[in-house]
Amino acid sequence: MTRRRRGTQRVTMEDVARLASVSPSTVSLYLRRPAEVSPVRAQTIQAAIDRLGYLPNTMAGGLASSRSKIIGVLVPTITNSFFSETLETLEHHLRRAGYQLLIGNTEFDVEREEELLRSLMSWNPAGLVLTGFAHNRKTRALLLNSEVPIVEMWDYGSPGLDMVVGFSHFQCGRLMAEHFLAAGYRQVAFISTRFARDIRAHDRYEGFRQCMEEAGAHVVKKELAGRSDTRETGDIMHRLMVDEPEIEAVACSNDMVALGVMLECQRQGWAIPHRVAVAGFGNQDFTGSTVPPMTTIEPPRQAIGENIARLLINRLRGESCDQTLLDLGVRLIAREST
Repeated sequence: MTRRRRGTQRVTMEDVARLASVSPSTVSLYLRRPAEVSPVRAQTIQAAIDRLGYLPNTMAGGLASSRSKIIGVLVPTITNSFFSETLETLEHHLRRAGYQLLIGNTEFDVEREEELLRSLMSWNPAGLVLTGFAHNRKTRALLLNSEVPIVEMWDYGSPGLDMVVGFSHFQCGRLMAEHFLAAGYRQVAFISTRFARDIRAHDRYEGFRQCMEEAGAHVVKKELAGRSDTRETGDIMHRLMVDEPEIEAVACSNDMVALGVMLECQRQGWAIPHRVAVAGFGNQDFTGSTVPPMTTIEPPRQAIGENIARLLINRLRGESCDQTLLDLGVRLIAREST
């Protein structure tokens, strides 16, 4: 596991000013009203801030040297229910311990994550929760130089910065592939949101592909250009079946993609699963009510929230944690769609 540097002295505005060869008042002006600082000086000050990992403190007066009761949480999306149960569970347990969540939406963008992290850190959070391990260089530097407890969630298998609570998306893919192979499917496809946008979907695809190909199966990959839009998914599914009529089963990166595939099958009269089997990921609320009910993989949403809260509360109370890398696993729910 990556070791975080602890006990390091907090970088001050004076440190930034010294490196940038300007006065502290100029740095202060840049932070408050950047348009009033010349472009050359602004660039020099920002370079010094980036190099030192300086974070302005928005807490007033006597609070500036102490931690707030805020836990910052960054998730890649708030437009679907993937993370809602985790956040709700986390909020419930942390609120009982006297902490409040401050949630940011990164939109699967590592630069946006850095921007939100800088904003969160300026409030002296008591702890941070981030989704996955994909952080840019500046974000990693900020986190490694921080004394704030950090939990990376919804992933497992890569060295974490501090604490990790999640599951292996690669193993999710293998689990679905094993299910397809047991059902006798050898000509299969994987339809996904853009891998450049959702790295965890790519991990699921890689696990699925490797397991299928180890068994001698043929795998076709298709990526959506946008988000999980049912119309675009339907178009991709239609072209797939025209170009690859031998396809027997389709695994999807999430349940919304799988729903789009099923709707296209119904429009075209392709019986599920007799003509083509369909499976998703996430076990969202609608999956048991589709026609036929959708096979999917259920991540441990509530357990992730519970364990993050436990680790953070123990750390903040100064209590030791026996295990800080938790793989909670997943559950395959086999229904009639496969």
